[in-house]
Amino acid sequence: MNGPVLTESPHVLQEWFNVYDHYRRTNCVASDLIMGNEYIFRVFSVNMCGLSEEPCTSKDSAYIQKTGIMYKPPSYKEHDFSEAPKFTHPLVNRSVIAGYNATLSCALRGWPKPKVVWYKNKMDISNEPKFRMFSKQGVLTLEIRKPCPFDGGTYTCKAINDLGEAEVECKLEVRGK
Repeated sequence: MNGPVLTESPHVLQEWFNVYDHYRRTNCVASDLIMGNEYIFRVFSVNMCGLSEEPCTSKDSAYIQKTGIMYKPPSYKEHDFSEAPKFTHPLVNRSVIAGYNATLSCALRGWPKPKVVWYKNKMDISNEPKFRMFSKQGVLTLEIRKPCPFDGGTYTCKAINDLGEAEVECKLEVRGK
């Protein structure tokens, strides 16, 4: 084995460095390697005809372990995000004109995600085709399609999860055209 012994760090742009040149023994010790780096070695042989076409490459990489420094990640107690429903923005009393779609909105937080039910004058309106309910990122909206004076009254939004319940209400007045 009369040729250069080269090394590289696989995590740094695959740069090769000469460790030994014109070395005649069958084994060697590579010194001055940087702690914390990983290395791969390859050996070329040289004779009177020149450099070998293909190098002999190490099967496994060599990782130079840093001594005395072991990172011990801190242990944290898992945070419990469970929370009873809470309205962060209430419903607001509204006065709207008959025949034009109207919306009522409020903001809610809670975990697990609360079940939301809308009421008009204490009657569940979840399955009424005149009303559409939306929920997006904690903002709850009730759309009243083309309201008439009969649609005026007290609207309530109730949220329930395993940890509790909360509700907000407002009054809606529908004026004639």
